[in-house]
Amino acid sequence: MAEARIVRSAEGDVYEDLWLFKQGSLTGGRFDFMVGNIGYLTGPPLHLHREQDDTFFVLEGVLAFQVGDDLFDLGPGDFITIPPGVPHTFDNIRKDQPPVKVCNMMTPGGLDAHFRDMASMGEAARDPAKMEELREKHGGTLVGPTLSVKLGLA
Repeated sequence: MAEARIVRSAEGDVYEDLWLFKQGSLTGGRFDFMVGNIGYLTGPPLHLHREQDDTFFVLEGVLAFQVGDDLFDLGPGDFITIPPGVPHTFDNIRKDQPPVKVCNMMTPGGLDAHFRDMASMGEAARDPAKMEELREKHGGTLVGPTLSVKLGLA
């Protein structure tokens, strides 16, 4: 019989000083559940996940999203789920706002393995070709710029 997993508020696995993974494939989970604090202009480039639904629930602040060509804001209590294969990105584009607190769930799990592998690469993680190999290995593809670049903020 499967056992429940309790992860206290300050516990979990941290990757990139951004995401605190509460559950992930590396801990036997079928999904990744993480909490993040998205600082000003720290969001990822426009990307897609080939096999994963990427789901967000905003806890504090306003987070800007791009899904396909559509741009919109999500605030506290707002929820979005992005199916596999759909290009998307997000960012905190409000200079006067503290980091946006958000929950993120990936189904099925595996994003934690991507971050673990990236951390183990060391200096090689700066090589765009090696990073592209890593993204492909974990089912991701970059398809465009960050929101900060798209909106002329960077």
